[in-house]
Amino acid sequence: MKRMKSLLLVVGGLLILSTAYVVGRFLWFHRTTPGVDVATPVAEPVSQKEESSAAVQLSPEEQQKIGVEVSEVRRESLNDEIAAIGRVAEAESALRTVSTRFGGRIDHLFINFTGQPVAVGDPIAAITITGQPVQKDEPFSTMYSSGLIAATEEYKFAQENQQHAHASSRPDAIAQADALVNASRIRLERWGLTSAQVEGLSASSEQPIQITVNSAVSGIVRTRKVTEGQFVNPGDVLIELTDIGKVWVMADVFDADIARIRPGMDAQVTSEALPNTKLRGEVTFIDPHSDPQARTTPVRIQMENPGSHLRPGMVVQTSFQLSLGSVLAIPQSAVIDSGKDKTVYVAHDNGVFERRTIQIGSAVKDRYPILNGLKSGDKVVSTGAFLIDSQTKLTGGLTGMFGGSKSFADKAPATGYKTTFRIDPDHPVGGKENAIHVSIMDSAGKPVSDAQVRITLIMPAMPAMGMPEMRSNAELKWNGAEYTGPVQILTAGQWSVVVEAQRGNQPLAVYRTNLNAR
Repeated sequence: MKRMKSLLLVVGGLLILSTAYVVGRFLWFHRTTPGVDVATPVAEPVSQKEESSAAVQLSPEEQQKIGVEVSEVRRESLNDEIAAIGRVAEAESALRTVSTRFGGRIDHLFINFTGQPVAVGDPIAAITITGQPVQKDEPFSTMYSSGLIAATEEYKFAQENQQHAHASSRPDAIAQADALVNASRIRLERWGLTSAQVEGLSASSEQPIQITVNSAVSGIVRTRKVTEGQFVNPGDVLIELTDIGKVWVMADVFDADIARIRPGMDAQVTSEALPNTKLRGEVTFIDPHSDPQARTTPVRIQMENPGSHLRPGMVVQTSFQLSLGSVLAIPQSAVIDSGKDKTVYVAHDNGVFERRTIQIGSAVKDRYPILNGLKSGDKVVSTGAFLIDSQTKLTGGLTGMFGGSKSFADKAPATGYKTTFRIDPDHPVGGKENAIHVSIMDSAGKPVSDAQVRITLIMPAMPAMGMPEMRSNAELKWNGAEYTGPVQILTAGQWSVVVEAQRGNQPLAVYRTNLNAR
């Protein structure tokens, strides 16, 4: 039994191989036989519609119906503007501190709250550097600033020595004594004491030494670091100041515009706090980090703040002026953006409009700078380009938008013929057949009964709504008084109507109108 199964498997395999061989030979024969090609793909020819879809021809009446307007390509001086919302911030370079150069106890603070203005020379704090009058047997532990006390004692000794020298009337002794006093005074001034404070040290030796720390900078109090009664060491910060006479404005520039911002660029700032006022600043820094949620990058603008009207935290409007120089430009309405390409329609003679792909820069207000594809003097469609583009893509070729077949428009219609048009019902209904009545009179006022009359209804495409162009045609028959016949109005809406009459190959009349189907 097993031998029988093995024999059957071998026979089946041989049959499959034989069949594959025969089929392969058959296909090889037909592939290599002259006149028969079953393996080599044949390139599909480009359709006439694709070849001719780069242009459309419109009569003057058709151009008027869709409101075609043409603009000339010319050089213009374009100035772009980038707008951004900004926040006023303290300039970090304007932060200052007032500190003490000696230790002691703060007996009195002249600055008590944040935001208080401070000018150069204003007193900040009165610091006592000894707890009681200095005596020879006074313990060292009562001294808060031994270095300043030593300098004070040296100054007092120099003054006493100066008095003795002047009493001796010896020139050399007087010169040495005066030099010692000056050196002692300079040492005290290096501790931060003013001339008046230095003179006050020797006024009374019976009172503790108390020195007032004055501010060497101006600004508003940002932070107060000490309180009255507090003991401080040399170098301790008493207050922090910020000068808002100069501020930073942090403008949030969108990522699409940040590449055009450069340090050193001028910026303009406006605020509701300063109506009708424009302040100027300069870009000093572009933050290396961007906000991924807002898709903006902070740009620092440094500027003067006259009158300190701009307060940290205020929201302001900023703008950056960019000069593009003299460039070729066209109206923004002339460009059709498909997402992949930017195209325009170039106007030629005889109502021919050619579709052309171009390269443009960033929009500047209502203008586009041209990078490639157009030259000075070209004329582009600035109004109506969208409708022309719809007609070109859907119907193709040099066909009229409202004129139907070109066979009726190749020759000019004869003059002197009058066409009247009527539709029944008077308010046409979409989705149904409606009766058309047309009469044609010659120049003598007699009815024309031997013409071929055709009516064409056209609803232009609406790509934004995904609707292609719709057409409906009908041949009208002479009934003894007029030309009549039914025409299917496919849907409700605005339709363009073209009635064309010809006798033989000679056009007689073309009548155009519009109807609104319910």
